[in-house]
Amino acid sequence: MTTRIVSKYDSDTMVNNPANRKTAWTYAWGLVQIKDINPKCESGSMTSVTVKTNIGFILISAATLGIAVPLKFEWTCNPKSIPTEQLGE
Repeated sequence: MTTRIVSKYDSDTMVNNPANRKTAWTYAWGLVQIKDINPKCESGSMTSVTVKTNIGFILISAATLGIAVPLKFEWTCNPKSIPTEQLGE
């Protein structure tokens, strides 16, 4: 299962802006929350976030009766903005 949120679709290019990835775990049926992930983006420049699970993660969740649930996060940031100047007067 995949959930994806895109805030700025025009900057959603993988060639110039590769995705960052991290697998995080939630424990005790969600009572122990996932620690915040530092996306290392400029303030307000996150482009998209995708949360994924796979059959392996589902099997781990089922085997532990939901005590341990892994989730894979992928996110992209806007390219760094380059200041521009006006030429001439």
